[in-house]
Amino acid sequence: MLYHQTPENSSTVQSFYRIAPELRAHYQLLIVNNSADSDGSGQYEDAVVKNFKANQGLAKAYNLGLGYASQYDLDWLMLFDQDSTFDSKYLQAFEAAQQQYQSEAAVAAIVPQVKQGNVALAPSVASPAFNSKVLTAGEYTNITSINSGTMLRVQSMTRVGGFNEAFPLDFLDYWIFWRLRQAQLKTVVLPATLQHELSVMDLKSMADVRYTSFAAGEQLFYSKYEVTGKRAWHQHKVLRIGKLLLTGNFNKAKINLRYW
Repeated sequence: MLYHQTPENSSTVQSFYRIAPELRAHYQLLIVNNSADSDGSGQYEDAVVKNFKANQGLAKAYNLGLGYASQYDLDWLMLFDQDSTFDSKYLQAFEAAQQQYQSEAAVAAIVPQVKQGNVALAPSVASPAFNSKVLTAGEYTNITSINSGTMLRVQSMTRVGGFNEAFPLDFLDYWIFWRLRQAQLKTVVLPATLQHELSVMDLKSMADVRYTSFAAGEQLFYSKYEVTGKRAWHQHKVLRIGKLLLTGNFNKAKINLRYW
């Protein structure tokens, strides 16, 4: 999915087109452009391009991808944001895992180990909430990860009703893995590593509009879905607000209080 970026400037799209053609042929690429100034729908080097003409969010784009996958009888849907970097070995690792777990219906997701530089970001233990333990390769049920680089079984996502459009951007990934846990489905973590630029790594420098989206998604997730983590969330917010006040980030402190 693209936002204010062309395919030529997207590290994800360019990573895909650096893959050997014989490997690329195993995939059907759908590029969703959420930019208001995007051109009409068309083709980009054998990829289907869909322009939303407005920022309609990740969930709507992912549901479009899920619909395409169902239409073409594909078994798996791989999600990518615009700012991930991968290579042939990465895709080959997923293809091997796909074949290994194809008949194991309890496995609904296959994810990489996500890093930003040398910092491990995901996947991590889902419960208790705000657990910072990053997981290594293996099969898990108590797990959460990020959207980009995740491969999801189409049948499993259809079974749980697709992607929740109440989360247009932030905390959609939390909801996806929460929903898979509720359905008692497994996630496989591969040794493969995905380099990804995660915008929420630095909340203090985030624009207030985007920070509001983050706070709204967080509130919705812990108040309606992962309710067992609500107390930990409130405790975390108290610490966060204190730090924001001490550093003079009064607007962001107010936003946190608004989405309590």
